[in-house]
Amino acid sequence: MSPQKLVHYHAPNTRSRTILWLFEELGSPPHELKVLNFKKGEHKSPEYLAINPMGKVPAIVHGQTPVTEAAAIALYLADLFPDAGLAPKADDPARGTYLRWIVFNQAAVEPAAMDRALKREPGPAASLSYGTYDTTIETLARALAEGPYILGDRFSAADVVVGSGVHWLLTFKLLPERPEFTSYAQRITSRPAFIRAASKDAELAKALEG
Repeated sequence: MSPQKLVHYHAPNTRSRTILWLFEELGSPPHELKVLNFKKGEHKSPEYLAINPMGKVPAIVHGQTPVTEAAAIALYLADLFPDAGLAPKADDPARGTYLRWIVFNQAAVEPAAMDRALKREPGPAASLSYGTYDTTIETLARALAEGPYILGDRFSAADVVVGSGVHWLLTFKLLPERPEFTSYAQRITSRPAFIRAASKDAELAKALEG
């Protein structure tokens, strides 16, 4: 456990729930949760913009080090708390697979799905990080087909990142309802840590409304 102060910036009812879930999977290590009220523009305050100039959540600050972007935060925290067993070590052959799919989710799946959802003209495949939507979705489906998790029987922080994405995209009909996706989403959303995080997020949202 790190002796440095750890702060987690979060906003309810956003995809920041990914890291809320990760903290639950890590066993809720000591940290301070700071909830930002988007309606009041707290994510655009000078104090928060000094942490993340994009004004987005999630973000963490560990000691004096800010970390933004959900994938980067997941990688950082899983390595910071190795006893939770959510990250293969550097000399573990599974490390490459673990890193590959976390980055693939951010660099290919999400951009492809959003371009499709917003009906954007994607442009030449060679110019895009994801190539084509169809190839990206098929590649993700193959990665999840063997299961039950990204690393086979071993649950990891890769499943928190990819699982959050699959769940969110299915909820908003941005992924086809193929069995590779729906069964995976069912597995990850039935995890006790996911359920606790969802409940906590709902409570935080209700508190802000009040």
